[in-house]
Amino acid sequence: MAQEHVHSSAVERLWNCEVPLRAQYIRVLFREITQISSHSLALTTHAMDVGASTSFLWAFEEREKLLEFYERVSGARMHASFISLGAVAQDLPLGLCRDIDSSTQQFTSHIDELEEMSTDNRI
Repeated sequence: MAQEHVHSSAVERLWNCEVPLRAQYIRVLFREITQISSHSLALTTHAMDVGASTSFLWAFEEREKLLEFYERVSGARMHASFISLGAVAQDLPLGLCRDIDSSTQQFTSHIDELEEMSTDNRI
């Protein structure tokens, strides 16, 4: 969704189009989810390249949870087509913000485990 956001933002600036505040917040929320998902994949595949495959499998499980949020708002896990010109395709489903919050609370503990596994691993 980060690419969708960049494209939409560029066109909106050219058109002098104002995006509603709620849509702006939703866009940022999903851009951050995209960033977390991408970075966890990139960092753990690097660890896998040097021989540590467990961290990749753990992070991939967490990444799947993030992709479920994509699916809930757009119906797609990878190519969401959720951010549209001037807004987002639709409002957030009921309970999604609560689920994202609880997921981030769990994810923070997993970050510490992944960091420990990466830095304290003798590989």
